[in-house]
Amino acid sequence: MTLPLRIFFVMVSIVLIAAPLSILTTILLLPFWSWIEATTGIESIGHSGPAEWCYAVVFLVMVASAVLLLLARLRSERGGKNAA
Repeated sequence: MTLPLRIFFVMVSIVLIAAPLSILTTILLLPFWSWIEATTGIESIGHSGPAEWCYAVVFLVMVASAVLLLLARLRSERGGKNAA
């Protein structure tokens, strides 16, 4: 499998795994969102749970973290091959 195709499948996997995990994490962070709303006045908690932007922030943080880890791993793999 070529590297670009491998990266594509890993990125799709990251997004598919991050979606349900970010929903669960956002709900588990309910006290944090309440604190954000009380401290800053930014609407974070509605009558049905966290605001949409809370879900988006958690999802983006998860995906960005996973992508940075992937890039670091790819860089270390390429660095090892170039050094040999």
